[in-house]
Amino acid sequence: MILVFDSQLMIGVSSLKPYYRQAWTQSVFWLAYFLFEWLNTGAYSDNFQRSFCFISINIPILILAGYWHLIVTVRHFLLRNRLGGFLISLVGGLLLFGLMRRCVNYYLFYPAYHPEGLNKVLIYWPKIFAESIQLHLVVALFVTVDLVRHMLKQQQENETYRREKMSAEYRLLQSQVQPHFLFNTLNNLISVSLHQPLQMPNLLHRLAGLLNYQLHESHRDSVPLAKEMEYIRDYISLEQIRYGDRLDVQTNFDSLASLHRLLIPPMLLLPFVENAFKHGAAQTEGNCWIQMHLSVHNNLLVFSVENSVTQDLPLAFSSGLGLSNLRKRMEFLFPDGHELVTLAENGQFLAVLKFNLV
Repeated sequence: MILVFDSQLMIGVSSLKPYYRQAWTQSVFWLAYFLFEWLNTGAYSDNFQRSFCFISINIPILILAGYWHLIVTVRHFLLRNRLGGFLISLVGGLLLFGLMRRCVNYYLFYPAYHPEGLNKVLIYWPKIFAESIQLHLVVALFVTVDLVRHMLKQQQENETYRREKMSAEYRLLQSQVQPHFLFNTLNNLISVSLHQPLQMPNLLHRLAGLLNYQLHESHRDSVPLAKEMEYIRDYISLEQIRYGDRLDVQTNFDSLASLHRLLIPPMLLLPFVENAFKHGAAQTEGNCWIQMHLSVHNNLLVFSVENSVTQDLPLAFSSGLGLSNLRKRMEFLFPDGHELVTLAENGQFLAVLKFNLV
């Protein structure tokens, strides 16, 4: 019971934090205005006591007018596009708070510090208008500061929401890679079990290694490029068991010594490799080939996969789930720093991915 009460109390306090922060900001504004007006006017007239008295009796009206125009005139009417109510509240506030300031000064300030001001009648419109303008200049500054603060807060909340939304969408895309890979691999298992049953233990062993990588590494934001390429090598080895000698695969991954210190989002290069087998070797009855090249220069990673295809397969390659998913992931990860190009020509298909490593 006590724990439940404590948790509810903590939730209540946390929900009030924005209001405390807002009240603190507004209090700082009024305190800063009070000190500035007092010291500035006192120094100008060489009478700090008179200045202190003037600002002390006027600041309650300023605060009242400030919150009236902030809450009613601006938030309730203007921000809701109620222009009629906005104009009535604005003009009414100009008259009401101008009269209030005139009355306070006339009865409290003038008798002690400015008796000649009593020579004019109380309802003297030029003076009321001047008093109102002076008051509302400060009110306008107060409302502007609060609106800017609110706008910045809203912008920050929108940015946070946008990032969370993008992160959720990216996690969904990333999660789609695993069942897509598993579906392709299970198809390979079926084919090998029917035609090459003696290869099943080795294939299952390699599959276990691939699934282990997915289980422990694929959820991370980034992994060493060396691990990613080792994963792709195991995948290639698994596929080569299925195709045997009729498939020639050439890679240059082993020649790069910098793979261990470079980081890359996990399972980002796999769709190229998967599609090269699925739409290339798997659709070819005779000999076929795949060439893969990886290079890193000046922080730019270039990964290319070229494979033999039959004449009617480039469209299937470019419209597959793997490549479509990859394009979306790249838009999330490297919106302004990537290039994905595919090219079909003379019975071969080339796919090139370029992006800047962070």
